[in-house]
Amino acid sequence: MIGEQIKKHRIKKGLTQEELGSRVSVTTQSVSKWERGGAPDAELLPKIADALGVTVDALFGRECQDSLEDILTDTILKMKNEDGFSKVFSLITAACLGLSELDSIKESFSVESLKKLKYNNGRHYYARASVDEGTIDAKMDSDFRYFFFMPEPENGYAEHFDNIDELSETFSLFADKDILKILFYMYSRRNTPVALSKISSKTKIDIDKTEEIMERLCNARLAVCSVVETDNGDIKAYTYFNETVVIPLLCTAKEIRDDNYINWAMMFFRNKPLF
Repeated sequence: MIGEQIKKHRIKKGLTQEELGSRVSVTTQSVSKWERGGAPDAELLPKIADALGVTVDALFGRECQDSLEDILTDTILKMKNEDGFSKVFSLITAACLGLSELDSIKESFSVESLKKLKYNNGRHYYARASVDEGTIDAKMDSDFRYFFFMPEPENGYAEHFDNIDELSETFSLFADKDILKILFYMYSRRNTPVALSKISSKTKIDIDKTEEIMERLCNARLAVCSVVETDNGDIKAYTYFNETVVIPLLCTAKEIRDDNYINWAMMFFRNKPLF
């Protein structure tokens, strides 16, 4: 029974016998022997279960065989979106606590206590980590929270940020106050086409400059232009695009300027350079 369950969960997790053996510190031959009817030593069962992402009971076929990932997916699928977003954030917070190498953090905080963090006398709560395995940056205020989690790429970060000109051009967009005005106006309304003249009148920006800005935003794939035929000629209309990348960028820009905060979790144990 144990050998059958080990093989079943190994294949489900996408591991080879060699990879499972490496995680459990045994040879490939040992794993093969288990799966052909042998049984591992009892003291190895917890390590095998951890490597396969199941419980020890699951190795005996005594409980639901779904992995933790499958259980979480099914649980969240049954929720309404608003409940799902809240639950996912709690799970991410729990993961952050679990990844922490500081026992004092785990002893001092719980997921439930972190849900109650409030904006405190002008100070915000953050979780930050920069370690060789990756980067974490999170704002934990109960009324305004976000989470950035990035495992370290196999070859490091540098090769993914090697186009300095492209990065500079993107940042120049958000350094322009008029562009920010237009973006905030576009995001303040439903994402339906809006005429150039209305964008100009609502933002009080000269129409020629508005057209220039909208062209830049289209080139940057932050807006899409369409042409509407009327009796008085063609009219350009715009909708916003890729808004999911703008909100994180705005959050990061605001966070960089925030010099009044509380860190409930900090891990700066990085031993190698970022780039």
